[in-house]
Amino acid sequence: MKTVHFESEVGKDGVLSLHVPLGPVEANTRVLVTIQPVAEPPRNQGESRSDWHQFVEETYGCCAGLGLEEPDDLPLQCRDWPET
Repeated sequence: MKTVHFESEVGKDGVLSLHVPLGPVEANTRVLVTIQPVAEPPRNQGESRSDWHQFVEETYGCCAGLGLEEPDDLPLQCRDWPET
């Protein structure tokens, strides 16, 4: 089983509800859930372009081990356009 990290928000009633589907392979597996407050407040909708770049820099590491590669540029195609 892989470790799963996600953030959720406690409701106005003070209850944290979790629904985490892990699939049938993980059925009947015991897990440990740790509740820890997030240090910084949630981001607002008025983020600037630099905030976005900072977010990408901070979160890239979670994808580093996936083997993602940028594909080569596709060749330009010459198309026959009807003459007008």
